[in-house]
Amino acid sequence: MSHPHLKSQIHRDQLTWFFDLLLDEREIFQLSTSTGIIPDVDRLHALSRRELLANLTDTFLAVDSEAKPTTDENSDAHTPKPETDNGEPSARELASRFLSEKAQAAISRVGYMEVSEIETFFRTSDILIESGDFAEIVWALLIDQRTAVAEHGYKLLNATYESIKVEYTNGYENLTNHEQPETTVVQDNENLEADSQQSEDLDREIEQLERQLADSRSNYVSLEKRHSRLDQQRAFLLEENKGLKTKSEAFLNNEKRLKELEQENHRLHEQVAQHSETSAKLQQLTDEREHLLAEKERLTEQVKEYGQIQAAKDGFASELKLVEEAIYKGQQEIEEFQNSLDSYFNALDGCHQTARGALAQIRQTLTYLDTQPLVEGEEGYPMTSEQPRVGVFVDVQNMFYAAKDRYGRRVDYIKLLDLIVGPRFLMGAYAYVVQIPEIDQAPFLSLLEHNGYTIKSKDLRLRGDGSAKGDWDVGIAVDVVSMLGSLDVVILASGDGDFCPLAELIKQQDKRFEVVAFEHNTSMDLQQIADQFFPIGDELLI
Repeated sequence: MSHPHLKSQIHRDQLTWFFDLLLDEREIFQLSTSTGIIPDVDRLHALSRRELLANLTDTFLAVDSEAKPTTDENSDAHTPKPETDNGEPSARELASRFLSEKAQAAISRVGYMEVSEIETFFRTSDILIESGDFAEIVWALLIDQRTAVAEHGYKLLNATYESIKVEYTNGYENLTNHEQPETTVVQDNENLEADSQQSEDLDREIEQLERQLADSRSNYVSLEKRHSRLDQQRAFLLEENKGLKTKSEAFLNNEKRLKELEQENHRLHEQVAQHSETSAKLQQLTDEREHLLAEKERLTEQVKEYGQIQAAKDGFASELKLVEEAIYKGQQEIEEFQNSLDSYFNALDGCHQTARGALAQIRQTLTYLDTQPLVEGEEGYPMTSEQPRVGVFVDVQNMFYAAKDRYGRRVDYIKLLDLIVGPRFLMGAYAYVVQIPEIDQAPFLSLLEHNGYTIKSKDLRLRGDGSAKGDWDVGIAVDVVSMLGSLDVVILASGDGDFCPLAELIKQQDKRFEVVAFEHNTSMDLQQIADQFFPIGDELLI
């Protein structure tokens, strides 16, 4: 028990009587063996119920001291000491745990109750005895940590014991001296062992039947206790139901009050909304008034500006007349200048034609000189012997669209020719053009001819499916191959990778092959096979 001072308040007879109520025969046997109170099983079966209860009582009333029990032949060898030498739980502690596990439901119930509730519900033992819960409830009260609860448990135990006037025989009182007399059962067993084995078997069978009967009684008592517990729980639930009804009524009242408050809150919200609408309308009228005032000021300023504009208009009209007269005079002067400029252009065109004829004559002369055999003792033409002979072949369509798509500009073919030929001797520069009916290319072709290009053109051919074809790939290749014998360097102005086979043929003839084109529009294979690649930059665009 949790309060050792209560042992002085509980008499030995009271505790034995209490254990008799709390335990059935099976539990007494189990408790005696598990705690080591009577370790000998044969001796355990030889003792009666009262003797076993007496030993259990002695275990709980053992004095807590360091004195060890006597071990002479007249003492009880099974009387346990409060605590073992190796620090393990004593028999009394093990027995207390066993009883606490049996009364676990009652212990939990008492643990949740206040002292006042315990004194109210467990004022008398009549109901507890009828329900069969008296012993378990009293045990729960006695081991409770609260002193007031344990005191109440002792009072309830003492009052119940006095009321039923429990009396024990002198044989039980003699057991307080911790002496265990030899019972008649032991004597009978010894006599029976001496008589015959058959009698011993019969006694064992009888004992087994008695234990079975005790088990049946124990089960019956358990059912009785369970029934009593259910009745007590039903009473407790009825009380709890009354409390819940009270709480439900209070909840309904609160809910009713809450609805009234919600209605009042809704009414206040409507008033706030009406006030907000009124405030919004008032603010809107204020904003409209300010807007109208600002509009009025703006119109006043516009009227002033209109007067100023009207005055400026009158002055501008007079100035406009003067400007118109000056423009008329300027137009006449421009027309006169245009006429004189046309005459200058005509004269310049004539000069170009004359120069073109002279250039053609010079080319014919040079061609003729190249074809004439050298006379022994005379030197050859110095320009062909000292400088490489260069032929330039320009794919105009490829260059035009590459410049237009990427830069939105045109190629300056005059600068292009000067850049790529350099100090070398130019044998011929050929511009391959595709004529488109909708576009007049005559001025452009004339410009190329005046600057040393030989124009080769063809018309754009339309197919039956609506597509068009116009390219000079084959024509350029044929011209290059036909002139390859009189050239040292072939310069191709195109980025088309289809010219790679032509480039390989040129290099097989030990001729130099160069390419000039836009880097973004030139085949990588063509760049790699060329002896030199001239990328076109901003300096060659107009």
